[in-house]
Amino acid sequence: MKFLTIFYCFSMLLLAAADEKNLKIENLQLAQSEDGTPLPADFQYVPGETVFFSCHVSGFTRMGEEPPKLFLTYQIEARDPNGVLILPVETGKVAADLTPEDRHWRPKIRYTIALPPLADTGQYRVIVKVKDEFGKVEATSDFPLLVRGRTVEPSNTMAIRNFRFLRSEEDAAPLKDPAYRPGDSVWARFDMTGYKIGEKNHFDVEYGLKVLRPNGEVTYEEPKAAEAKDETFYAQRYTPGILSLNLPKDLPAGDYKIILTVRDNVGGQKQETVQTFSVQ
Repeated sequence: MKFLTIFYCFSMLLLAAADEKNLKIENLQLAQSEDGTPLPADFQYVPGETVFFSCHVSGFTRMGEEPPKLFLTYQIEARDPNGVLILPVETGKVAADLTPEDRHWRPKIRYTIALPPLADTGQYRVIVKVKDEFGKVEATSDFPLLVRGRTVEPSNTMAIRNFRFLRSEEDAAPLKDPAYRPGDSVWARFDMTGYKIGEKNHFDVEYGLKVLRPNGEVTYEEPKAAEAKDETFYAQRYTPGILSLNLPKDLPAGDYKIILTVRDNVGGQKQETVQTFSVQ
């Protein structure tokens, strides 16, 4: 009996040793729905999209006889092109009793990734670490996640980027010649960046505007037209802004100027831009 016990323990050690060499993370894939059709590695996702990651684990140690058991723990990270976490680290475990039919079964690990709404373009990465708690070994793998975001040039100080006049609120293409008629609505979009980010990624920006007639007189003024402030897990590098003006039906023709003033309430910064549109 003692010999059989020693032989059994020795066999389990051999089994564990064999499994240790083969612990693998396999079949890493991304999809646009849970357990959906895998998309190629060069597929580009968009900011704000929910991406579904999954992988399988093989080569883990089976411990015990009737029934054998497995015990895995894992950690998953989603990081941006600079290696910064975009979401809290996900941890979990897989613990189960195995039947004879599970001889070739591979546990599946799933992870849901909510991309930041204003994610930059670049190659993000999903990093998976799995530990075989019985075999006392670990395996690590990672998978690329490509994001196609908007281009907003970085700045170390408060800056207004990508100002563009639009025909309507829904338009994506900017007007090459921002000309309007009396009674029209003037729409414009822009991006604010270079503001300071405080604790817990807190930011606080606001903007106001003046509209000048062709003779330089102020025809409209709104010192605080809108504000944007929040705390986010992943730092929001830029913030979009929008403005609209309802032109009076009797507005004289000519070139009008918008003076847009943006203020960073965390960093104490201010930036202005002057943009011209015409009334015809």
